[in-house]
Amino acid sequence: MSGRRSFASWVRDHGAALDTLDLEAASDDLEPLRDVVGDARVVALGESSHHVREFYQARHRILRFLVERCGFRVYALEAPFTQGQVLDAWVQGAPGTVEQVAETGIAMSLGRCRQMYEVLTWMRQRNETSEGPSLRCVGTDLPGAFGSPMPALDELAGYLNRSCPDALPALETAVDVAERFHDPVTMRAFARYQELGPGERDALTSALSQLKALMRRLAFVQRSRGHGAEHDTALWHLRGAWYLDQLHRATAEEGFEVASTFRDVYMAESVLRLLDGDAGTRVVLAAHNWHIQKTPAADGGGRLLLPTGVHLAAALGDGYRAIGLTSSHGRTAIVGEPTPERPEGTWYDAPLPPPTGSSIEAAFPAGPLWTMANLREARPHIDDAESFQQSRMADYFLDMPVFAAFDAMAHVSHTTGTDYVIQP
Repeated sequence: MSGRRSFASWVRDHGAALDTLDLEAASDDLEPLRDVVGDARVVALGESSHHVREFYQARHRILRFLVERCGFRVYALEAPFTQGQVLDAWVQGAPGTVEQVAETGIAMSLGRCRQMYEVLTWMRQRNETSEGPSLRCVGTDLPGAFGSPMPALDELAGYLNRSCPDALPALETAVDVAERFHDPVTMRAFARYQELGPGERDALTSALSQLKALMRRLAFVQRSRGHGAEHDTALWHLRGAWYLDQLHRATAEEGFEVASTFRDVYMAESVLRLLDGDAGTRVVLAAHNWHIQKTPAADGGGRLLLPTGVHLAAALGDGYRAIGLTSSHGRTAIVGEPTPERPEGTWYDAPLPPPTGSSIEAAFPAGPLWTMANLREARPHIDDAESFQQSRMADYFLDMPVFAAFDAMAHVSHTTGTDYVIQP
C-alpha cells in the first residue's frame, strides 16, 4: 500500500527514545505510554530473560509511571501466591528486611538482586508517605516454586483448624503424600513425584478434590459470618495446590512443557481475582515475555500452549495490554544446574547472539539507551508487520507473531546480568 514504510523506519521517527533507567528519575519521558495503556485494567510488563539488570530497571520505571500517572495500585509478580503474601505485608509496613522478604516471597531467586530491593523499598516508602489506597505487591503463581504444594497446604491447615475441622482428615491425606515429594528445589520435587506409585498419586488428587468440595460447600456460610475474605484466600491456596497436582500428573503423560501451562491458567485467574469487587482496581503484571504474550504458542510436537496473556486477553479483551521487553546487544542470564550454594539453580552470564532478520530486535536502533515502540500505533503505517515472527528468549530466538503477541515493545540496546548472576 502506498505511503507505508518499514517498521525500522517508523520506530526511528516515532519510537520514544529514553535516556535513563533510574527509578527515581521524573516520569515525563514515559508519557507516550498513555496511548499504549489506554483504559486497560491490566498492563503486563515482560522480559526476554530473567535476572537481567536493565529489564528490572525498565519495568520499575514503567511501574512508577503507571502508579503515579495512571492510578495503578497492584504490582502482581511471577511469584508464588502463597509465599508472596510476605511481599504484600512488607510493602504495607510489616517488619523484616527487604532482602528477607524478597528471598522468601519470590521463587527461583528472582527477587535476589538490588533492583528488586529498590522497587520494593520504593513501594513501602510511598505507602508510608502518600495518602489514599496503599500499593500492593502480590504473587500470582503456583505454590512452592511450582514444585511442592506444601506451602499452600500449610497455610490451609491453619484456616481449617479454626473454621472447618471436618476437612482435616482429607488435608492429612494430602499432606502425607505431598511430604513424600516435597523439596524447595523445583526439579528435585518433580523427580521425587515421579517416584510415587499410582495409588499415592490418586490419593493426593482425591484428597485435594474432596477439600475443594468441602471448602466450596462452606463458602456462602463463611461469607455470611464475616469470614469471606479469609475463606476465599484459603480457597486460593488450595486452588494452587490442586493446579500443581494437575501439573505433576500431566508432566508424566504430556511432558513438562505442556503441563507447565497449568501455571498460566492459575496466574491469569490470580490476576482476574484481583479485579473482582472493585471496578477501579488496575493491575501491573510482571512476568516473562512468554507468559504475557496474547497469542497461543506450540510445543515441539505442535500441541497448543496457552500462556497467561491468552487467558487475560480472552477475559478482558482490550482491557488487557502486553508490553514486551527485549534487547539486541550485551549479555543475558541463563539458568544452569543447581549447586550446593544455590540449590534452586544457578544463573550464569551468557552472550546475546545478534538479532535474526525476522526478529523484532533487528528493527530497533542501537543508539538510544532504550526505546519504547507502540506496535498498535505503528501497524497501520508499516508494510512489514507480518515479517516479524521471532523475538528473543534468553540466548536464543522464539517463534511468535510479534505484532499480534504484544501491544508495545520496549527495547534496551545493551543488557547485563544482575549482581546475582555468576560471571564467566
